[in-house]
Amino acid sequence: MSVFKDFSSDRAILEILCKMRVKLAHQRNKDHLIHLHTSNPHKNYHKNGPAKNEKLLCSLFPSRKKWKTVLQHKRVKDGVARSTSEKTLLSLHATIKYYERNDPAADFLIKLKDFIKEIQTALHAGDYKISSPNIIPKLKEDKPSLTEKNICRPIASFGLKDKIILSITNRYLTTILDPLFIERSYAFRAKRMIKGKEMCPTHHEPVEEILAYRNKHDEGSLFVAECDMKKFFDTVNHTIIKRIFRQFFKRKLILNYPPEDINNAKRILYDYLDVYTFNRSVLPLNKEQKHFQKFKIEKGEYGWVKDELISNGYYKNIATAKIGIPQGGALSGLIANVVLHGVDKNVTSQNDNNLLYVRFCDDMLIIHPNQEQCVLAFDRYLSAIKSKKLVVHQPVNTPYENPRHFWSEKSKSCYIWGEKRGIGSPWIGFVGYEINYQGFLRVRKSSLLKEMKKQFKVVGDLKLILKDPHCRSSEKTIYESVANRLIGMSVGRVNLWNCQKIKNEMCWASGYRLLTDNKYSRIQLKRLDSSRNRLLLKLRNKINKIQESESVEESDKDEKAKTKEQIYYGYPFSYYYQTLKNEL
Repeated sequence: MSVFKDFSSDRAILEILCKMRVKLAHQRNKDHLIHLHTSNPHKNYHKNGPAKNEKLLCSLFPSRKKWKTVLQHKRVKDGVARSTSEKTLLSLHATIKYYERNDPAADFLIKLKDFIKEIQTALHAGDYKISSPNIIPKLKEDKPSLTEKNICRPIASFGLKDKIILSITNRYLTTILDPLFIERSYAFRAKRMIKGKEMCPTHHEPVEEILAYRNKHDEGSLFVAECDMKKFFDTVNHTIIKRIFRQFFKRKLILNYPPEDINNAKRILYDYLDVYTFNRSVLPLNKEQKHFQKFKIEKGEYGWVKDELISNGYYKNIATAKIGIPQGGALSGLIANVVLHGVDKNVTSQNDNNLLYVRFCDDMLIIHPNQEQCVLAFDRYLSAIKSKKLVVHQPVNTPYENPRHFWSEKSKSCYIWGEKRGIGSPWIGFVGYEINYQGFLRVRKSSLLKEMKKQFKVVGDLKLILKDPHCRSSEKTIYESVANRLIGMSVGRVNLWNCQKIKNEMCWASGYRLLTDNKYSRIQLKRLDSSRNRLLLKLRNKINKIQESESVEESDKDEKAKTKEQIYYGYPFSYYYQTLKNEL
């Protein structure tokens, strides 16, 4: 049986802090790569000063320069090179052990131990209160508009102590409540055995479930309904949340856990709800453009669905209602699963073995070989959503009347998944993938374009350095920096010696590891390779023009000529090879 104190042991809290520090180190590394190439003070992230959370987190560990190097034999696990994050985490653990043995009175160790005790006291003493988060606007579109409103998402940023307390509470509550959820809800779940390995489900598992279902029903067409909610985190009702949690806490399975643990977790959960509502914490910021300008966003605005909430008859006085939970907060994913559990049960209440219902947070898909049963299941879903006072993107019908409008919408009523074009589609989209009724996979167009925009941004950021009078790196160095970053974000830390057996972690290829070798995925992956190669070629041409226009001394010409050499990386570093290497 899980005990709350096990989740807040010295070792557990230290592991959370170490992972946070490693994540911060990698975030800073991106800024540091720009800073290395220019002495421009505006590009020096050191001068901006760390945020309050970052400053506190860094004070709990020695400076980055004092971290110990990972021993060579520990850099490889089961014959495969560890990821950069794993090696950095091992380095930090080794550093702490070194200081505990050789300098136990080090200032950071004393601060670290005191901070851990503060966390434990806050979790179990019963008098700690969660503080209100800071709201950070995040553009929904990649590029801000110069003429229209820039619609943003409100990302909640809690203090470091609150973050850790919420994270521990979320782990505990997820562990004890997870067995009550349906199996085919995949987001924000506890670890389970997947292919012989204990891990949390990812977006790959529902896609594999859909493929397995298609193989089972491989004759004829199937009927599909899909739905996406509007502003789920900004509209979920606090009264409904608390009522459903009370019902969960009364379940027989939960009553077996120590009441003191449940009460402490419940107290923190309710604190989390009390410090934030969308209509009071976020909406008033729409009147303060300084709030958005602080984050370099002009004409910013937090979008909402007030009209839909009122027209659906959910509220008489929406201004006084407690609505919305923090996006980015540790407990919000669990709250989503708890609130939507009743929706899941309502859809699957008929015990129909031919029905496939999968949900990933607020996205869901229904598939059935019978049209009438598909429609009934979708109706049960919409009815349950309405009972929770939630809003969905209005489902559209009849793809043959206006196909372009139909396929651009996020919610679609029952349609045919098969070869009957005009009244259906051979493809369905879910969690970044598109799945063909014949079993082929490809990347969603929007996800493909998003990756290409990231490529363009990486090259664009470093292109600006070439024009910067403060530039302190050679053109070749900048070119190599761009190329290496593009490779890292696409296929990971690949080298010639490990290209065939490396695990593509923390990169684009790892997010689409289910792709197989078919004509659709081949075209897409080669398009990504082509896009990256074109950008690098343009950068090389720009560098050559800069060099040709420069007046250099004869003695420097040989050195400058070296920068004109084309650096060929080849197939081991390509999207195509690394994504499909197990298929080729």
